[in-house]
Amino acid sequence: MGLIAVSPRTLTEYLRALDRERLARVLELRPDLCFPRPGDLVELATRATTSTSVGRALESLNAYQRVVTEAIAALPTPTSVADVGALLGGAPTEVADAVAALRERALLWGPDDSLNLVRAVREAFEPYPGGLAPPSFRALTDGQIADRIAACDDSVRPVLDRLAWSPTGAVRNATRQVQPEHARSPIEQLLAQGLIRPLDADTVILPREVALYVRGGRFSPDPVPASAPAVSGTDRTASLVDRAAAGAAFALLHDLELTVHALEKAPHRLLRAGGLGTRDIAALGRALDSTAAHAGFVLECASAAGLVAPGSNLCLLPTAAFDRWLTHDAAVRWRIVADAWMRVDRLPSRASEPGAHVLGPEADARGAADVRADVLRIAATAGTARVLDLEQLTSSLAWHRPRVIRGHGPEAATLVDWVWREATWLGVVSLGCLSSFGPALLDPAAPEVTTPLPPELADLFPAPVEQIIIQTDLTAVAPGPLPHRISRDLRLLADQESRGGAGVFRFSPASLRRGFDTGWSAAEIHAWLEQHSQTGVPQPLRYLVDDVARQFGSIRLGGAASYLRSDDPAQTAALLAHPEAAYLGLREIAPGVLVSNADTYEVVSVLRAAGLNPAVEDETGRTLSAPPQLRAPAPLVEQRPRPPRPGEVADALVRRSPDGGGPARTGPSTDRIVADLRRALDVQASVDLTYTDADGFPTRIEFTPVSVQDGVVSGVGTRNRKVLGFPLGRIVRVDAPDPDGPDGLDHVSHPAGAG
Repeated sequence: MGLIAVSPRTLTEYLRALDRERLARVLELRPDLCFPRPGDLVELATRATTSTSVGRALESLNAYQRVVTEAIAALPTPTSVADVGALLGGAPTEVADAVAALRERALLWGPDDSLNLVRAVREAFEPYPGGLAPPSFRALTDGQIADRIAACDDSVRPVLDRLAWSPTGAVRNATRQVQPEHARSPIEQLLAQGLIRPLDADTVILPREVALYVRGGRFSPDPVPASAPAVSGTDRTASLVDRAAAGAAFALLHDLELTVHALEKAPHRLLRAGGLGTRDIAALGRALDSTAAHAGFVLECASAAGLVAPGSNLCLLPTAAFDRWLTHDAAVRWRIVADAWMRVDRLPSRASEPGAHVLGPEADARGAADVRADVLRIAATAGTARVLDLEQLTSSLAWHRPRVIRGHGPEAATLVDWVWREATWLGVVSLGCLSSFGPALLDPAAPEVTTPLPPELADLFPAPVEQIIIQTDLTAVAPGPLPHRISRDLRLLADQESRGGAGVFRFSPASLRRGFDTGWSAAEIHAWLEQHSQTGVPQPLRYLVDDVARQFGSIRLGGAASYLRSDDPAQTAALLAHPEAAYLGLREIAPGVLVSNADTYEVVSVLRAAGLNPAVEDETGRTLSAPPQLRAPAPLVEQRPRPPRPGEVADALVRRSPDGGGPARTGPSTDRIVADLRRALDVQASVDLTYTDADGFPTRIEFTPVSVQDGVVSGVGTRNRKVLGFPLGRIVRVDAPDPDGPDGLDHVSHPAGAG
């Protein structure tokens, strides 16, 4: 980035001198400054110097840019590129490029010979940037330092090495006066020679010039390269890699569908602390003929895409989004799941570690989505269809993002292993190589838009077939993936025995009874089999359907609490003599008519366990269809309005008046916000509250205020029923809730059970 003509005195002056393109570049590199939209450049400069915003900007720096920043913080203000290069021992052009990157992010301002670091940046590296304390009041030369070290014995060297990178140490009576001839211990010798000095009564400090001498002039323990470590590998055939990747991608879709259907049949209850129990995940792994880690990843992807969510009873259930997802073709379904995996700030593989739970809070990790994108971006730079060295990939990731996860997160090698394994399950990585699906995922797209895959990748997914092969052993073979409408009906009438697109299904009396339970008649089942069987319907299957149809409905029951009626007197007598009759409270009120104190479906389960096939009817005698499918409410806890684009904000800011005063604000004032909240409080109504979250991004939540006092509004989230509090300074606007969801909102799905 070019230098401005006149050296600015403040960051505000620097921002005022930028043209539209360079101002947009600042906002692009620091998107948290775009929302709420700054009213003028003074406000922009103020927000750009806050510790929160500066901390996010520092996390985006690569290793060399970060060490240059720390070196500038270690030097007096203002400093120069030449001084930074001398401290680091780096090439002037490399230092100048890193300084330009910092200038683009508005972390410093000024020309190369007068660099001024933003105060919050300097404070981020305090108290001792680079482990260097301030120099002595009268700094010693290298010759003087060498002579004074030579005047001491060898016992002082370990002390100097210990203080070289961490300049302070605890010492009793640090302020005592020691003469060289009376010095005995290493500390006394160093104090007597002036190589260390007292910081307070119990602490000594190593001056900067002495530390640099002991380090050999190095600013950091290991040299930091100015460019990322190279990533190399051996090449494979690209078409082979992509075909294998498409197979893995389709297998994941199949596993996801089977997993969600399993939850629909037997919902799993979430633990009190969030997440699913280990036994539930192990059972899902066995159902998928896979590992528990893979089953957990499938569930994490389903949750991230909003296909499953907790129901009102804290059981994990499919959502309506899952029903819509099933209607898409395989390429679109995969893209929806893959995009959700790319954007979720969780580490799914961490949920499979000991002590963690799938969909639990242990996998939450700020910055996980950035790490995932960085790993794929580095691999894409090395090239697709190339078997990469994961150690080199780890080194490159550590250089690009030295602070990948806030807090005590896993090491870079573990992160790369996790991301690479998950990408392999997803089909982004195949045969140890990045497939062509990886670069397609890295294309930027709005969260609410599903970007289609390129045609050459979409064509790699197997084409669906609409015919099955029914065999005389009561099995049906699907020679390829079935459309959802056909696979749904086939899973209703038969039990799936093998996983994969080309599956094997077995018909049995129990499976056919499911069809009758949902309202199918024998004629409808025969017609469906005739329509979709490629080889005709074998006679054994016809007989089985008719046999189940004859038995189905021989007993009909309703609610009285419940009633039963039968045309067979012997069957009625057997029911009254059954051991469970007393438990159900069965009694005969007319020939062939029994009543029960138990609920209808409780009676059904007991009779089926006894080997009977009752049919459920309503009060008019009509056979009831199966109850509606259980669905969880949409997992919308928060909504994120799209922040304005950097170019839009830059356009508004460059139209400011010469005195820095911009156009009038479009957002409501604080007084208006407080008035709206108090009005909602008076009538006990909920509102759509838009606020700035901890990451500086806009977030909208439906919220019922309870109190407004001391600069904080407290209340309850309407959807998640959590007690929340927001400082008034972070609230952007207050609106009446829109039941259909306002246009242009990014819906944020939270992992089931998290938090």
